[in-house]
Parts: sequence; structure tokens; C-alpha cells
Amino acid sequence: MNDPVQLTEADAPQIAAFTRVSCPYDLLTTTSVRRSIFADPDPQLGLAVYDGGLDAVGMGIVRENRGWVKFLAVHPASRNRGIGTRLLEEIEAFCRERGASTIEIGTSAPYYVVPGIDVRSMEAAVLLNKAGYQRSDEAINLSVPLRDLADPPLDVHHAGDADLAAIRPWVTEHFPHWINELERGVALGNCVVHRDLGFACWDVNREGWFGPVATLPGNGERGIGTSTLRGALQAMRGRGYERVDIAWATSLDFYAKAVGARISRVFWGYRKAF
Repeated sequence: MNDPVQLTEADAPQIAAFTRVSCPYDLLTTTSVRRSIFADPDPQLGLAVYDGGLDAVGMGIVRENRGWVKFLAVHPASRNRGIGTRLLEEIEAFCRERGASTIEIGTSAPYYVVPGIDVRSMEAAVLLNKAGYQRSDEAINLSVPLRDLADPPLDVHHAGDADLAAIRPWVTEHFPHWINELERGVALGNCVVHRDLGFACWDVNREGWFGPVATLPGNGERGIGTSTLRGALQAMRGRGYERVDIAWATSLDFYAKAVGARISRVFWGYRKAF
């Protein structure tokens, strides 16, 4: 096996093309690769293995004392040759050297590719089990067709800087883990709000993925969440999407009632202590 080489943002188109043959459940666009991986300001390592063509890609990130394997994929023709193990070991070493005491799969928000390992990815589950990782959590994505989407019951509009300033205080207080994605959503023009009481974003990390969404606590029964959700999905439909993923969904009853969402994917998170 050839030694891994480091990747940069200039390799984003090649990584996106690589997912077409190596990641059947996650066909990334170049924009998605840039937003979810290379836009991340924290220390990260991107590695690739080439043997004629691109055989494998691995991406790792460190935030304070925690490390993550943000992305790891091996070409189907190159599996069972130890390439994935080699990249995993390189990422682990990178994280340890920068002070990480744990390394995780999934949960790398606010910049993330997937919430964990798709439960259908047998090879990934086997690799992580052999490497000493333990399953730590579970995440769910929902799927929503946009063809017959109902209108929002309340008015919504695309968020600008003034809207962001108005909602930032309560988001910071109640949902601080979403501030980064909210700010990026507004900057991208991918966020709608209802007054200063609720917001919904899309295409922040992954094109075709919805979230985050939140309503000022105490206003949950007023139709605000349904309005921002439908408003965001209508905006996505206007950009040509026919079906989208609601990422990392927790309020299953809300999404089912508001837009007829259905469970489409389940992910396992993994964790290993150094």
C-alpha cells in the first residue's frame, strides 16, 4: 500500500466524485464537501491513498480535547487490504498529538458529514469494532417528498442580519450548539424566520439536508415550528429539490404531522478513549 498523502480544499471535487463509487448512501456534492469538511476552522487532517486511482479518503478533526473521524471511505475494489485501518490509525495519532482524550464517529457538529455510521455499512461497523470502538449513541434522518407540500400557516421570510441579531440572544441561551449553523445558514441565504420567534435552516453542511430548526421556548403550540419548517422546505423545492433529508431528527411526531416525514436512515455513533 502506498503511503497516504494529505488532502486540501482543492481536492473537494475529487472527494465528491469518489463518494459516487464508495459511499452509496452519501453521494456528496463538491459544495457539501467544502461546507462540511474544509470550512471547519478547527485542526484537521485529510488523507488519501492512491494506487493508480483514488483508493481511500479519511478526514479527522480535533476540538479541544475531543477528536472525530469525520469521514472515512475505501473504494470497493480496495477493501480488505488494511487501507481503512491505516487511515484510521493515522487520524487517531493526529488527534492524540493535539491533546484529544477521546475519538468519536458522528457528533462532530457544527461541521459534520453524517451523524454516525449508517447501520447498513457492515464494513465500517466491523472495522470500528476491531479497532476498539464502542457504540455510543444513535441518530435518525427523515425523508420528506416536496411535491405536495402545504403552505406555512404563519408568515415566514428569508433571514437577514437584523433577523439574526434579533434571535441570537435566545438561541444562544437555549440552543448554543446551533449558533454556528444558524449564522452560516443566514450568511448563505439558507434560513427563514417567523418574526423573532423561530428559524429553520437548510443546506448548511450538506446540500439537500434540512436543519437546524428551533422555536423560542414557550411558543411551541402556536404553529411557528410548522411554519418555518414548511417555509424552508418550500425554498428548497424552489431550488429544484424533489425530496430532502431532515438530519439528526428527534421530534418524530412533529415532523410526521407537519410534513408527513418518514424515517429513512439510522446511524450509530462510536467512541474510543485513548
